[in-house]
Amino acid sequence: PKPVARATGKRVAVVGSGPAGLTAVYYLSSRLGHAVTLFDAMPELGGQLRIGLPEYKVPRDRLREEVEEITATRVELRAGVRVESLDALAGEFDAVLLAIGHGLALRLDIEGEDLPGVGAAADFLRDVNLGKPWTIGRRVVIFGGNNVAIDSARCAVRLGAETVRVIVPGPEDEAPAHDFEIRGAVDEGVEVLAMQRPVSIARAAPSPSPASDGAMESLVVSMVRLAVVETDAYGRSRLTPEPGSGFTLEADTVLVSAGQRPNVPSAWGLALGGDGFLKVDRETLMTNREAIFAAGDAVTGPDSIVEAMAQGKKAAASIDRRLGGDGDISETFAPALGAEMAMPAALAGQGKGARAMPRIAIDGRPKSFALVEQGYGKEDAVAEARRCIRCDLWRTGAPEVWSRQEG
Repeated sequence: PKPVARATGKRVAVVGSGPAGLTAVYYLSSRLGHAVTLFDAMPELGGQLRIGLPEYKVPRDRLREEVEEITATRVELRAGVRVESLDALAGEFDAVLLAIGHGLALRLDIEGEDLPGVGAAADFLRDVNLGKPWTIGRRVVIFGGNNVAIDSARCAVRLGAETVRVIVPGPEDEAPAHDFEIRGAVDEGVEVLAMQRPVSIARAAPSPSPASDGAMESLVVSMVRLAVVETDAYGRSRLTPEPGSGFTLEADTVLVSAGQRPNVPSAWGLALGGDGFLKVDRETLMTNREAIFAAGDAVTGPDSIVEAMAQGKKAAASIDRRLGGDGDISETFAPALGAEMAMPAALAGQGKGARAMPRIAIDGRPKSFALVEQGYGKEDAVAEARRCIRCDLWRTGAPEVWSRQEG
Protein backbone atom coordinates (compact mmCIF):
# COMPACT_ATOMS: atom_id res chain seq x y z
CA PRO A 1 0.00 0.00 0.00
CA LYS A 2 1.16 3.52 -0.77
CA PRO A 3 0.27 6.48 1.46
CA VAL A 4 -2.70 8.40 0.12
CA ALA A 5 -3.36 10.54 3.19
CA ARG A 6 -1.33 13.22 4.91
CA ALA A 7 0.01 12.51 8.37
CA THR A 8 -2.47 13.51 11.05
CA GLY A 9 -0.09 13.55 14.00
CA LYS A 10 -2.32 11.08 15.84
CA ARG A 11 -0.90 7.86 17.28
CA VAL A 12 -2.75 4.55 17.45
CA ALA A 13 -1.67 1.31 19.12
CA VAL A 14 -2.86 -1.93 17.53
CA VAL A 15 -2.42 -5.04 19.69
CA GLY A 16 -2.45 -8.23 17.63
CA SER A 17 -1.24 -8.82 14.08
CA GLY A 18 -3.85 -11.24 12.79
CA PRO A 19 -6.29 -10.47 9.95
CA ALA A 20 -8.27 -7.91 12.00
CA GLY A 21 -5.18 -6.13 13.32
CA LEU A 22 -3.34 -6.03 9.99
CA THR A 23 -6.41 -4.78 8.14
CA ALA A 24 -6.84 -1.99 10.67
CA VAL A 25 -3.14 -1.13 10.41
CA TYR A 26 -3.41 -0.71 6.65
CA TYR A 27 -6.41 1.62 6.78
CA LEU A 28 -5.21 3.61 9.79
CA SER A 29 -1.73 4.21 8.42
CA SER A 30 -1.85 4.25 4.63
CA ARG A 31 -5.41 5.40 4.04
CA LEU A 32 -6.08 7.65 7.03
CA GLY A 33 -2.65 9.05 7.86
CA HIS A 34 -2.25 7.98 11.49
CA ALA A 35 1.00 6.74 12.99
CA VAL A 36 0.52 3.15 14.13
CA THR A 37 2.51 1.02 16.54
CA LEU A 38 1.77 -2.68 16.09
CA PHE A 39 2.29 -4.96 19.10
CA ASP A 40 2.31 -8.75 19.05
CA ALA A 41 3.39 -11.17 21.76
CA MET A 42 4.64 -13.67 19.17
CA PRO A 43 8.10 -13.33 17.61
CA GLU A 44 6.63 -13.31 14.10
CA LEU A 45 3.72 -11.28 12.77
CA GLY A 46 0.57 -12.68 11.20
CA GLY A 47 -1.50 -13.77 14.18
CA GLN A 48 -3.46 -16.97 13.59
CA LEU A 49 -2.39 -16.93 9.95
CA ARG A 50 1.15 -17.50 11.20
CA ILE A 51 0.79 -19.51 14.41
CA GLY A 52 -2.66 -21.07 14.08
CA LEU A 53 -2.82 -22.30 10.49
CA PRO A 54 -0.32 -24.96 9.41
CA GLU A 55 2.17 -24.31 6.65
CA TYR A 56 0.38 -26.75 4.34
CA LYS A 57 -2.48 -24.21 4.29
CA VAL A 58 -0.71 -20.83 4.29
CA PRO A 59 2.50 -20.21 2.31
CA ARG A 60 4.89 -18.55 4.75
CA ASP A 61 6.80 -16.55 2.14
CA ARG A 62 3.63 -14.98 0.75
CA LEU A 63 2.31 -14.16 4.23
CA ARG A 64 5.62 -12.51 5.13
CA GLU A 65 5.54 -10.43 1.93
CA GLU A 66 2.01 -9.20 2.59
CA VAL A 67 2.76 -8.32 6.22
CA GLU A 68 5.83 -6.36 5.11
CA GLU A 69 3.79 -4.51 2.49
CA ILE A 70 1.00 -3.63 4.93
CA THR A 71 3.40 -2.39 7.62
CA ALA A 72 5.70 -0.41 5.31
CA THR A 73 3.99 2.95 5.85
CA ARG A 74 3.89 4.86 9.16
CA VAL A 75 4.03 1.64 11.20
CA GLU A 76 6.38 0.84 14.07
CA LEU A 77 6.67 -2.89 14.76
CA ARG A 78 7.03 -4.37 18.23
CA ALA A 79 6.98 -8.13 17.67
CA GLY A 80 7.64 -10.34 20.66
CA VAL A 81 6.26 -7.70 23.02
CA ARG A 82 3.37 -8.66 25.29
CA VAL A 83 1.20 -5.77 26.46
CA GLU A 84 0.92 -6.01 30.23
CA SER A 85 -0.59 -2.63 31.15
CA LEU A 86 -3.51 -1.34 29.12
CA ASP A 87 -3.49 1.85 31.20
CA ALA A 88 0.08 2.60 30.13
CA LEU A 89 -0.81 2.00 26.50
CA ALA A 90 -3.89 4.23 26.72
CA GLY A 91 -1.77 6.97 28.25
CA GLU A 92 0.79 6.83 25.45
CA PHE A 93 -1.52 6.64 22.42
CA ASP A 94 -4.56 8.57 21.21
CA ALA A 95 -6.47 5.32 20.63
CA VAL A 96 -5.93 1.60 21.14
CA LEU A 97 -7.29 -1.29 19.10
CA LEU A 98 -7.29 -4.75 20.67
CA ALA A 99 -7.21 -7.43 17.98
CA ILE A 100 -5.92 -10.10 20.33
CA GLY A 101 -7.80 -13.11 18.99
CA HIS A 102 -8.70 -15.98 21.30
CA GLY A 103 -5.43 -17.50 22.44
CA LEU A 104 -6.54 -18.88 25.80
CA ALA A 105 -7.25 -22.61 25.43
CA LEU A 106 -10.16 -24.01 27.43
CA ARG A 107 -9.91 -27.21 29.46
CA LEU A 108 -12.04 -30.32 29.70
CA ASP A 109 -11.64 -30.37 33.49
CA ILE A 110 -11.23 -34.12 33.68
CA GLU A 111 -8.89 -36.16 35.85
CA GLY A 112 -5.37 -36.43 34.43
CA GLU A 113 -5.53 -33.35 32.21
CA ASP A 114 -2.36 -31.98 33.83
CA LEU A 115 -0.26 -35.10 33.25
CA PRO A 116 2.90 -34.93 31.13
CA GLY A 117 2.02 -35.72 27.55
CA VAL A 118 -1.33 -33.91 27.73
CA GLY A 119 -1.54 -30.45 26.21
CA ALA A 120 -3.68 -27.93 24.37
CA ALA A 121 -4.05 -28.49 20.64
CA ALA A 122 -3.77 -24.73 20.05
CA ASP A 123 -0.41 -24.67 21.86
CA PHE A 124 0.74 -27.65 19.82
CA LEU A 125 -0.14 -25.85 16.58
CA ARG A 126 1.63 -22.69 17.72
CA ASP A 127 4.83 -24.56 18.54
CA VAL A 128 4.78 -26.57 15.32
CA ASN A 129 4.23 -23.43 13.27
CA LEU A 130 7.10 -21.66 15.02
CA GLY A 131 9.41 -24.62 14.52
CA LYS A 132 9.63 -25.62 18.18
CA PRO A 133 10.24 -29.30 18.97
CA TRP A 134 7.37 -31.42 20.25
CA THR A 135 7.82 -35.13 20.95
CA ILE A 136 4.49 -36.79 20.18
CA GLY A 137 5.32 -40.49 19.92
CA ARG A 138 3.53 -43.03 17.77
CA ARG A 139 -0.04 -42.64 19.07
CA VAL A 140 -1.89 -39.34 19.31
CA VAL A 141 -5.42 -38.79 20.58
CA ILE A 142 -7.10 -35.41 20.07
CA PHE A 143 -10.31 -34.33 21.80
CA GLY A 144 -12.50 -31.91 19.86
CA GLY A 145 -14.40 -31.61 16.61
CA ASN A 146 -13.27 -28.12 15.59
CA ASN A 147 -10.78 -27.00 12.95
CA VAL A 148 -8.00 -26.68 15.53
CA ALA A 149 -8.40 -30.37 16.35
CA ILE A 150 -8.34 -31.36 12.69
CA ASP A 151 -5.32 -29.16 11.91
CA SER A 152 -3.50 -30.66 14.89
CA ALA A 153 -4.27 -34.17 13.67
CA ARG A 154 -2.92 -33.48 10.20
CA CYS A 155 0.22 -31.93 11.70
CA ALA A 156 0.71 -34.97 13.94
CA VAL A 157 0.59 -37.22 10.88
CA ARG A 158 3.25 -35.07 9.22
CA LEU A 159 5.43 -35.29 12.33
CA GLY A 160 5.49 -39.08 12.09
CA ALA A 161 2.68 -40.30 14.32
CA GLU A 162 1.46 -43.71 13.19
CA THR A 163 -2.01 -43.60 14.73
CA VAL A 164 -3.90 -40.32 15.08
CA ARG A 165 -7.44 -40.30 16.42
CA VAL A 166 -9.77 -37.30 16.65
CA ILE A 167 -12.55 -37.77 19.20
CA VAL A 168 -15.67 -35.81 18.26
CA PRO A 169 -18.06 -35.36 21.24
CA GLY A 170 -21.19 -35.55 19.11
CA PRO A 171 -22.44 -36.51 15.65
CA GLU A 172 -19.79 -35.96 12.99
CA ASP A 173 -22.17 -33.89 10.86
CA GLU A 174 -22.59 -31.46 13.79
CA ALA A 175 -18.85 -31.00 14.32
CA PRO A 176 -17.71 -27.35 14.06
CA ALA A 177 -14.88 -28.32 11.69
CA HIS A 178 -15.48 -27.80 7.99
CA ASP A 179 -16.53 -30.96 6.16
CA PHE A 180 -13.71 -30.61 3.65
CA GLU A 181 -11.18 -30.35 6.50
CA ILE A 182 -12.45 -33.59 8.03
CA ARG A 183 -12.33 -35.30 4.63
CA GLY A 184 -8.77 -34.09 4.12
CA ALA A 185 -7.72 -35.49 7.48
CA VAL A 186 -9.36 -38.85 6.80
CA ASP A 187 -7.67 -39.01 3.39
CA GLU A 188 -4.33 -38.57 5.17
CA GLY A 189 -4.95 -41.45 7.56
CA VAL A 190 -6.57 -39.73 10.55
CA GLU A 191 -9.30 -41.68 12.35
CA VAL A 192 -12.33 -39.55 13.22
CA LEU A 193 -14.37 -41.16 16.00
CA ALA A 194 -17.71 -39.46 16.63
CA MET A 195 -20.17 -39.80 19.53
CA GLN A 196 -17.47 -40.42 22.13
CA ARG A 197 -16.29 -38.51 25.18
CA PRO A 198 -13.24 -38.76 27.47
CA VAL A 199 -13.81 -39.45 31.15
CA SER A 200 -10.27 -39.43 32.55
CA ILE A 201 -6.60 -39.77 31.65
CA ALA A 202 -4.07 -41.83 33.58
CA ARG A 203 -0.46 -42.94 33.34
CA ALA A 204 0.37 -46.35 31.94
CA ALA A 205 3.55 -48.40 32.17
CA PRO A 206 6.41 -46.94 30.09
CA SER A 207 6.68 -48.40 26.60
CA PRO A 208 9.39 -48.04 23.96
CA SER A 209 8.61 -45.41 21.36
CA PRO A 210 10.67 -44.58 18.27
CA ALA A 211 9.82 -40.93 18.85
CA SER A 212 12.06 -40.78 21.92
CA ASP A 213 15.56 -41.84 22.88
CA GLY A 214 14.33 -44.12 25.64
CA ALA A 215 11.05 -45.22 27.07
CA MET A 216 8.16 -42.80 26.55
CA GLU A 217 5.50 -42.81 29.22
CA SER A 218 2.16 -43.90 27.78
CA LEU A 219 -1.26 -42.62 28.69
CA VAL A 220 -4.51 -44.50 29.07
CA VAL A 221 -7.67 -42.57 28.23
CA SER A 222 -10.95 -43.80 29.68
CA MET A 223 -13.76 -43.17 27.20
CA VAL A 224 -17.51 -43.54 26.98
CA ARG A 225 -19.77 -43.77 23.95
CA LEU A 226 -22.67 -41.35 23.58
CA ALA A 227 -26.26 -41.71 22.43
CA VAL A 228 -28.67 -39.08 21.12
CA VAL A 229 -31.51 -38.41 23.54
CA GLU A 230 -33.33 -35.87 21.40
CA THR A 231 -32.77 -33.28 18.68
CA ASP A 232 -33.92 -29.69 19.17
CA ALA A 233 -35.61 -27.38 16.66
CA TYR A 234 -32.22 -26.23 15.38
CA GLY A 235 -31.06 -29.75 14.63
CA ARG A 236 -28.72 -29.95 17.62
CA SER A 237 -28.47 -33.24 19.45
CA ARG A 238 -28.74 -33.69 23.21
CA LEU A 239 -26.46 -36.52 24.24
CA THR A 240 -26.09 -38.92 27.14
CA PRO A 241 -23.49 -41.61 27.91
CA GLU A 242 -24.50 -45.12 26.90
CA PRO A 243 -24.67 -47.41 29.96
CA GLY A 244 -21.85 -49.94 30.00
CA SER A 245 -20.13 -48.42 26.97
CA GLY A 246 -16.84 -47.56 28.65
CA PHE A 247 -13.56 -48.45 26.93
CA THR A 248 -9.96 -47.23 26.88
CA LEU A 249 -7.52 -45.82 24.35
CA GLU A 250 -3.75 -45.79 24.70
CA ALA A 251 -1.76 -42.77 23.60
CA ASP A 252 1.69 -41.24 23.80
CA THR A 253 0.26 -37.73 23.40
CA VAL A 254 -3.20 -36.35 24.18
CA LEU A 255 -4.23 -32.97 22.79
CA VAL A 256 -7.30 -31.05 23.94
CA SER A 257 -9.25 -28.71 21.68
CA ALA A 258 -12.24 -27.68 23.78
CA GLY A 259 -12.45 -24.14 22.44
CA GLN A 260 -10.62 -20.88 23.07
CA ARG A 261 -11.28 -17.49 24.62
CA PRO A 262 -9.43 -14.16 24.51
CA ASN A 263 -6.77 -13.76 27.17
CA VAL A 264 -7.99 -10.57 28.87
CA PRO A 265 -6.37 -9.70 32.23
CA SER A 266 -8.88 -8.47 34.80
CA ALA A 267 -6.62 -5.47 35.43
CA TRP A 268 -7.50 -4.15 31.99
CA GLY A 269 -10.98 -3.31 33.24
CA LEU A 270 -12.77 -4.47 30.10
CA ALA A 271 -16.33 -5.76 30.03
CA LEU A 272 -16.78 -9.33 28.87
CA GLY A 273 -19.87 -11.12 27.68
CA GLY A 274 -21.14 -14.27 29.32
CA ASP A 275 -19.21 -16.26 26.73
CA GLY A 276 -15.93 -14.64 27.76
CA PHE A 277 -15.49 -12.49 24.65
CA LEU A 278 -15.04 -8.72 24.67
CA LYS A 279 -18.17 -6.57 24.74
CA VAL A 280 -18.14 -3.64 22.33
CA ASP A 281 -20.53 -1.09 20.92
CA ARG A 282 -21.93 -2.71 17.79
CA GLU A 283 -21.65 0.45 15.72
CA THR A 284 -18.26 1.77 16.83
CA LEU A 285 -16.54 -1.37 18.21
CA MET A 286 -15.43 0.68 21.22
CA THR A 287 -15.20 -1.19 24.52
CA ASN A 288 -16.50 0.10 27.85
CA ARG A 289 -13.28 2.13 28.12
CA GLU A 290 -12.95 5.40 26.22
CA ALA A 291 -10.79 5.30 23.07
CA ILE A 292 -10.11 1.57 23.46
CA PHE A 293 -11.58 -0.48 20.65
CA ALA A 294 -11.67 -4.21 19.90
CA ALA A 295 -12.17 -6.26 16.75
CA GLY A 296 -11.86 -9.76 15.33
CA ASP A 297 -12.22 -13.10 17.07
CA ALA A 298 -11.74 -11.51 20.50
CA VAL A 299 -15.18 -9.97 19.91
CA THR A 300 -17.01 -12.35 17.58
CA GLY A 301 -15.58 -15.67 18.69
CA PRO A 302 -14.13 -18.06 16.10
CA ASP A 303 -15.04 -16.75 12.67
CA SER A 304 -13.69 -16.50 9.15
CA ILE A 305 -10.62 -14.55 8.09
CA VAL A 306 -12.85 -12.39 5.91
CA GLU A 307 -15.07 -11.45 8.87
CA ALA A 308 -12.01 -10.57 10.95
CA MET A 309 -10.77 -8.30 8.16
CA ALA A 310 -14.18 -6.64 7.94
CA GLN A 311 -14.05 -5.98 11.68
CA GLY A 312 -10.57 -4.48 11.36
CA LYS A 313 -11.75 -2.16 8.60
CA LYS A 314 -14.79 -1.07 10.61
CA ALA A 315 -12.64 -0.43 13.67
CA ALA A 316 -10.22 1.71 11.65
CA ALA A 317 -13.06 3.93 10.44
CA SER A 318 -14.44 4.28 13.98
CA ILE A 319 -11.03 5.16 15.39
CA ASP A 320 -10.52 7.78 12.70
CA ARG A 321 -13.84 9.43 13.57
CA ARG A 322 -12.86 9.34 17.23
CA LEU A 323 -9.64 11.18 16.35
CA GLY A 324 -11.43 13.90 14.40
CA GLY A 325 -11.52 12.42 10.91
CA ASP A 326 -14.50 11.54 8.76
CA GLY A 327 -13.81 7.80 8.79
CA ASP A 328 -14.06 7.64 5.02
CA ILE A 329 -12.26 4.54 3.79
CA SER A 330 -14.62 3.82 0.93
CA GLU A 331 -13.12 2.14 -2.10
CA THR A 332 -13.38 3.36 -5.68
CA PHE A 333 -14.45 0.61 -8.03
CA ALA A 334 -15.28 0.51 -11.71
CA PRO A 335 -18.94 1.36 -12.37
CA ALA A 336 -21.24 -1.62 -11.96
CA LEU A 337 -22.83 -2.99 -15.11
CA GLY A 338 -26.41 -1.86 -15.48
CA ALA A 339 -29.19 -4.04 -16.79
CA GLU A 340 -28.93 -2.26 -20.14
CA MET A 341 -25.28 -3.32 -20.54
CA ALA A 342 -25.28 -6.87 -21.84
CA MET A 343 -22.37 -9.25 -21.29
CA PRO A 344 -21.94 -12.34 -23.44
CA ALA A 345 -22.86 -15.51 -21.60
CA ALA A 346 -19.51 -17.06 -22.54
CA LEU A 347 -17.66 -14.26 -20.77
CA ALA A 348 -19.91 -14.38 -17.75
CA GLY A 349 -19.33 -18.11 -17.41
CA GLN A 350 -23.03 -18.57 -16.88
CA GLY A 351 -23.99 -22.08 -15.84
CA LYS A 352 -20.42 -23.27 -15.31
CA GLY A 353 -19.31 -24.93 -12.10
CA ALA A 354 -16.17 -24.19 -10.11
CA ARG A 355 -12.85 -25.54 -11.35
CA ALA A 356 -11.31 -28.14 -9.08
CA MET A 357 -8.39 -26.78 -7.04
CA PRO A 358 -5.13 -28.62 -7.88
CA ARG A 359 -3.87 -30.48 -4.81
CA ILE A 360 -0.83 -32.52 -3.87
CA ALA A 361 -1.40 -36.25 -4.28
CA ILE A 362 -2.67 -37.80 -1.06
CA ASP A 363 0.20 -40.28 -0.76
CA GLY A 364 2.69 -37.40 -0.68
CA ARG A 365 0.97 -35.19 1.89
CA PRO A 366 1.77 -36.86 5.23
CA LYS A 367 5.49 -36.66 4.50
CA SER A 368 5.80 -32.87 4.32
CA PHE A 369 4.24 -29.52 5.17
CA ALA A 370 4.17 -28.51 1.49
CA LEU A 371 1.14 -26.48 0.43
CA VAL A 372 -1.74 -28.90 -0.23
CA GLU A 373 -3.79 -26.58 -2.45
CA GLN A 374 -1.40 -25.58 -5.22
CA GLY A 375 -3.43 -22.75 -6.75
CA TYR A 376 -4.89 -22.36 -10.23
CA GLY A 377 -2.95 -22.18 -13.45
CA LYS A 378 -3.63 -19.26 -15.79
CA GLU A 379 -6.43 -20.93 -17.76
CA ASP A 380 -8.34 -22.07 -14.68
CA ALA A 381 -7.78 -18.73 -12.93
CA VAL A 382 -9.30 -16.87 -15.88
CA ALA A 383 -12.25 -19.28 -15.93
CA GLU A 384 -12.87 -18.69 -12.22
CA ALA A 385 -12.59 -14.92 -12.73
CA ARG A 386 -15.29 -15.17 -15.38
CA ARG A 387 -17.53 -16.89 -12.86
CA CYS A 388 -16.91 -13.90 -10.55
CA ILE A 389 -18.03 -11.58 -13.33
CA ARG A 390 -21.17 -13.67 -13.58
CA CYS A 391 -21.65 -13.16 -9.84
CA ASP A 392 -21.52 -9.39 -10.39
CA LEU A 393 -24.25 -9.65 -13.02
CA TRP A 394 -26.50 -11.51 -10.63
CA ARG A 395 -26.07 -8.73 -8.07
CA THR A 396 -26.54 -5.72 -10.34
CA GLY A 397 -29.02 -6.64 -13.07
CA ALA A 398 -32.41 -8.20 -13.55
CA PRO A 399 -32.59 -11.90 -14.54
CA GLU A 400 -35.28 -11.25 -17.14
CA VAL A 401 -32.98 -8.77 -18.89
CA TRP A 402 -30.08 -11.23 -19.00
CA SER A 403 -32.22 -13.98 -20.49
CA ARG A 404 -33.48 -11.66 -23.26
CA GLN A 405 -30.04 -10.32 -24.12
CA GLU A 406 -28.36 -13.72 -23.86
CA GLY A 407 -30.15 -15.08 -26.92
